[in-house]
Parts: sequence; C-alpha cells; structure tokens
Amino acid sequence: MTLVLLHRTVSVVWFSNSQLGMQFLRRIARLWRETEWEIKRLLGPLPLYGSARQRETFTVIEIENIVASTFVRDGEWHDEIGSTNDRALILAADPLIKLPYLIGTNRQVAGRGRGTNRWWSGEGTIVFSVLLEMSQLGLNQIRWPLFSLVTGLSVAETLETFLPYSSIGIKWPNDVCLAGRKVCGILIEQPERPQGRLVAGLGWNANTSFATAPEEISAIAISMREESGQTYIEEDLVRCFLQRWEFNLATLAAGSFDLVSRWSRLCTLRDRRIRIVTEDGTMTGICRGIADDGALLIEDAGGPHRHYAGTVRIVE
Repeated sequence: MTLVLLHRTVSVVWFSNSQLGMQFLRRIARLWRETEWEIKRLLGPLPLYGSARQRETFTVIEIENIVASTFVRDGEWHDEIGSTNDRALILAADPLIKLPYLIGTNRQVAGRGRGTNRWWSGEGTIVFSVLLEMSQLGLNQIRWPLFSLVTGLSVAETLETFLPYSSIGIKWPNDVCLAGRKVCGILIEQPERPQGRLVAGLGWNANTSFATAPEEISAIAISMREESGQTYIEEDLVRCFLQRWEFNLATLAAGSFDLVSRWSRLCTLRDRRIRIVTEDGTMTGICRGIADDGALLIEDAGGPHRHYAGTVRIVE
C-alpha cells in the first residue's frame, strides 16, 4: 500500500520490531503535519479550518485534539486563571511532567508583559503558554536567544495562512503586527529550576473585542476578526501555529534555519529611523534588520551597532 502526500511518497510496510514500527509511525505523523501545513500555505484559509464560520462563543479548545495533532504531549485549559506563564513556571519544577506542556485559558486576569507592562486580554483572545525542555528540541543554550525570534516568526507565518492578503509584520524582538497594529504579544521566561526549560507565553488577538479595552490598548492593537470581518476557530489557529513552530524549531536545531532572510521579509523596522532604550542608555539610528545571532542592527554615524535587548520605538 502507498500513501501519497503531495510530493512525498511513503511506502507502508510491516515491522517485526515494535520500536522501529513506532519510529516509522511517528515519521508518518510528522510528514502528514508538514503536508497539512503546505496545503494551507498554498491554498490559504480553507472552510475545513473554520476561518469563515461564524460563532457567538469563543475559545473552544480540546487539549486532546492538540496533543493528537502537534508536538505537545499534555496540557490543561482553564476557564479563568491569573497567568498562564505563572502556572507554567510552577509546573516547570515537576520532574515527571510531559513536555512540551500547554496551559491555556478563556480569561487571564493577571497577565504580565515585558518588564513592568501588564498584559490585557479581552473576550476572543487566545491566551496560552507552552513549557518546553530545550534539550528535547535539540537547542543548546547558545541558540536560546533565537528561540524568541523564531517563535514570533512562526506566529506571523501562521497568520499569513489565514490572512493571505493582509499586511503582516514582526517588530523586534517578537511583537507580531497586522495592518500596522499589534495582533500578538509573546513573553519568554526561564524557570528558576530546573535548568534547561523555557516558557513561551502568547496573547493572540483572534476574535478579540476591544470595547472594554483601555484606550492606550485599543489605539495600538487589532484582532484578526477586526481585519477580515470573519470569526476564527481558535483551536485551528493554535494547532497550525504549533505545527509551524515545531517545524521551524527543528530546522533551527539542525542549523539550516535562514532567520535573517525570513525575518527581513516581515520586519516592520527595517530601513526606518528608530530609537532603542537599553540599560546602557538610548540610541537613535536606522534599523538594518537583524544579525544571524538575532541582534537588532542599528546604524548611526559611527556605523552599525548590535543590540540584544531593549525597548524600540519608531521615530517619525
């Protein structure tokens, strides 16, 4: 028997060795996920994935479905929680937890952003965190600074699948923008123990209503639903992101991820005059994209400078 997956052809055989058989089945599952992504990338949002289905309720996500179709091995979904990242940081100390582990919620009441920023989320926002073991992904510590950028890039590429005709971009280090406004924020944190684990928290404005949002939020944020007028199935978005994220992280671990060129295509800061505030002070110059180690490149009269952390603003 033969399975045909787009350009891939896989011969199905029987194995007397159960371990080899399981390895083969895992390979088939991975090929299918990659093929599913290619179909969605080439054809855009399909009715199968619910991009045009209209609903009055939001955030219907079954952890079992996510585990069955992505690299997530276990998880939990809450009706309400203080912070999914805080929950992930607590669970990180459990030596028996199955990783990657996903924590999601319909309503987050004590979310945190970078630094002292608070994380606002309204009805229709997808809020979840993923706890990962970096060695399990094949990522040694020298590649950790790229993890945040690849996560943001994976969100942006997922958005392109569902909104192929919209303007999508990334603002360094990992804010994802839609039509010039923020559609997804990402917070990466490292648990105190054990070493080698990271938490990636996402707040994704899928069907978000900003009717009750603070004015400073509604002025700079946007949701997918506002952009397209369609209601999106949150589980489809989460699944597509996790599949794309897994693929990108595996490519990064293999050393074949072309971050600079893929980032450049979506960079909202490139060739614009920007100001960055860091612990060492403030610098203003022209953004020249990113370096291969993920640093932001800013050029002034003294030449290009690399920055690995800081708050960036466009100077009009």
